[in-house]
Amino acid sequence: MGIFGEQVGVALRRARRARGLTLRAVSKLSDGRYKPTSIAGYERGERSIALERFCDLCRLYDVDPSALLTEILEAVGGAPEPGLDVERLEALGSAEAALVAGFVREIRTLRQGRPSDAVVLRAGDVEVLATAAGKRPEDLIEILGRPRRTEDDPDPAGAPSAT
Repeated sequence: MGIFGEQVGVALRRARRARGLTLRAVSKLSDGRYKPTSIAGYERGERSIALERFCDLCRLYDVDPSALLTEILEAVGGAPEPGLDVERLEALGSAEAALVAGFVREIRTLRQGRPSDAVVLRAGDVEVLATAAGKRPEDLIEILGRPRRTEDDPDPAGAPSAT
């Protein structure tokens, strides 16, 4: 099946075991939708799994499917797509903020998405933005990912990075 299928299996097995479930217990929990042999095949990377089934198993394991997929992508060497917290645009200089805000509007329009607090940047987006801003990609990511101080959290060291 390949490295991706193997890593999907490793991640699913780890999530199932972390919840303390056996293959039979998952079958019971799913009201028989998943047979123990099917789950074992997914976990060994011998069977491909549909995205819908992957997400359903994640829910049975009380795991966020996107978090598990991020782990899988990191394991196969593909870095996850960086996220951009639109509120963090304020941390940029005015010219950079305007540039990034315009880019975000274009992304939303092209992806036909609704306005929200976060936009996922696809491969190459950071490089385009960094080039336009006259920065290195890693410097722009650092700026976008830098936690902001608030009155409730004067020490941003524990604050989450941009998503």
